[in-house]
Amino acid sequence: MKRFKHYLKEVAWTESLSTMIFDLPRAGLVDLKIPLSPAIFKRVWPEPVRSRVFHVTDFTGVGKLKKMQGKKKSISAFYNITPSEISYGIKTEGGYVVEMDADVLAAAPDDISSQPDKTGRRWLTWDSIYGTMGGGSKIKKMEKDLSELLMDLIMKYADDPKYMPNINKSWIALGKEYKSDGKGKSLIIKDYIDGMEKIMKKYSKPLRSIFTDYAKDRKQKPDPDSGDFALWDEVVVNNFKIVKIHVGPEFAPDFEDDDDIDGFPFQGWDDEGDLADYITRTVQKIKL
Repeated sequence: MKRFKHYLKEVAWTESLSTMIFDLPRAGLVDLKIPLSPAIFKRVWPEPVRSRVFHVTDFTGVGKLKKMQGKKKSISAFYNITPSEISYGIKTEGGYVVEMDADVLAAAPDDISSQPDKTGRRWLTWDSIYGTMGGGSKIKKMEKDLSELLMDLIMKYADDPKYMPNINKSWIALGKEYKSDGKGKSLIIKDYIDGMEKIMKKYSKPLRSIFTDYAKDRKQKPDPDSGDFALWDEVVVNNFKIVKIHVGPEFAPDFEDDDDIDGFPFQGWDDEGDLADYITRTVQKIKL
């Protein structure tokens, strides 16, 4: 049975789109949300990067993934992970690793904290793209376009943009102004997403590199200060097809007399370290 704390963790991580978009807790645009929309990605980059990836979950999660196969809804997967995270899980309890082939939307050598809204679409913060994923100077000019998008929406929809030219405060205030106006808020969100797509098209070349280069390399690098490696990397994927289910030592005995799990071939493991080694060997063989 899923522990209550893991349930709370999942619920807290999934927000309504209207809440997420207007949430800018830190100064500037660092927390501005960028959509990892499969529909937008297909229009901007028609040819997807397809790769073998892995996803850690619990038994309930396996059933959910089965229903999501071939769909646009995205999930967070990985290329590299420590044995302990296989056992304990990331956003759910662990113990099960699903091997799959999938379309890569974004990949990075560290956790980039992609956050799903309630429709299943995932979002990244500007800080993650610019900093964690190494965007930096490649997309420095993009920040001006993002600021102009917010300014245009504020001036278009705010009754009294009293906090301008402070874009951060004005954007938060706009969200509060339309908190109870569902129709008005939906128009703002539509213009926001349409504006984001235009900006992503403008910077399609550097963004493509930022989003997918790690999928071609898949090698984590140590932290320059501590020398430590991240406990896992993150690969946001969709349109996936399950290849195999791997079951860790805690739950493997439950399936000793079974031929499959939910119709999928599976392999039980006596040690999470051996499973982590298998994942590493499999990832090293990937050719994109």
